[in-house]
Order: sequence, then C-alpha cells, then structure tokens
Amino acid sequence: MSDASIVCSNLSFSWPDGTPVFHDLSWTVGDGRTGLVAPNGAGKSTLLKLIAGELSPNRGSVTVKGLLGYLPQTLPLTGDMTVAEVLGIAPVVEALDAIAAGDVDERHFATVGDDWDIEERSRAQLDRLGLDGVPLAQRLHALSGGQVVSLGLATQLIRQPDVLLLDEPTNNLDLD
Repeated sequence: MSDASIVCSNLSFSWPDGTPVFHDLSWTVGDGRTGLVAPNGAGKSTLLKLIAGELSPNRGSVTVKGLLGYLPQTLPLTGDMTVAEVLGIAPVVEALDAIAAGDVDERHFATVGDDWDIEERSRAQLDRLGLDGVPLAQRLHALSGGQVVSLGLATQLIRQPDVLLLDEPTNNLDLD
C-alpha cells in the first residue's frame, strides 16, 4: 500500500507513577523505511506500544493507515507452543491433515477457507528467514533465541502488513 502512514498528534504519555515519557509529541511517518534512534530509556519502545495499541496515551491520538504488524522486543511466547501455533496456522493445518486423512466434515473445509496452500506459504516465509527445515510441529523450546525472533518476524510477514513496527529486532537474531 503506497499510502501507509503513522500519525501521532499531540501525544502525551506518563507512567502510572507520574513519570513522563513524552509530552505533546507530533510525528508523521509516510510510506517507506524509517528508523527511530534515541538513547536507551528515551521512550522508543513505549512509542511503538502506543502506535500498536498496547498502551493508551494520556492525551493525543495515534492514527495508523494500513494493516499494522508489530514485533515487540520480548515476544509473548512459551516453549510449549509449536511453530504452527505461533504463526497462527495450527487450526488450518489440523483441518488440512483431517481432510487428507479422509475426514470430510464440513467444519474442516470452513476452517481451511481459501488457505489450501498455507503450509507452503508459511514454509516459504520460514525458509526466507533462515528457518528452513524447522517443522511446523516443532516446539519453541528446541529453537534458539534468534530462531524464535525470526519466527516472530515470519508471523508478521505472513500477514503482509502495510506498516511493520520492529522493536530492536536484531537483539536476538542469530548472526548466521
């Protein structure tokens, strides 16, 4: 989408103890890549959480034009989760497996919808991010920190957002 944008208007945010993070921040970002650089503790992550809707401003507004994707610094995942669960495709994969096994229950077809190729599309995105060979049934506890971050990024890229917020995405990415 060529007209994707983020507009912050007169944004103010303070923590519950009254510590201010910023006051009357107005900022517009249009289509293309933008980097937000500031010292630690300046409020970069807080601003991204406000844009993503994870926090509410004390005053002002945030408007995002286009589909928003957000990869936080710390992913809310547990080691028992599978790659397919993180990608949000587990129910579709299970329905596809049931259909392949001969179960023609209509609810399986409803679950699949138009996503007959979801495994291939997901696999292609995982391969692109260096996760080739990682099974969709793999549990996260068997992956490295960098692989988990790559998986989080794959989750967002599969959604094809118009605006993608990455909060320090290279902190845990593997060097290779």
